[in-house]
Amino acid sequence: MKKTKILVMTFAAVLGIGAAVSANVNTAAADALHDWIDWNGQTVLQGVTQQDAQDLCVPAVGVCLRAKDNVFIYTTGYLLW
Repeated sequence: MKKTKILVMTFAAVLGIGAAVSANVNTAAADALHDWIDWNGQTVLQGVTQQDAQDLCVPAVGVCLRAKDNVFIYTTGYLLW
């Protein structure tokens, strides 16, 4: 019984430490450069990070700009023009 308890506690500790390390990983995805298009498919920005593209959008709920190379990367808001 004690060996099983120690094994379970060790497994839980390893799992907890692994989760903490993986949660604190800083990915380089936020620093990646993309070309940004509007809903008409026109290129608006070239070689800009997501944060820089977001700065051009007025805050709102909808999607403002989309990355040309990845449909899952976008900014929210709307363009002034």
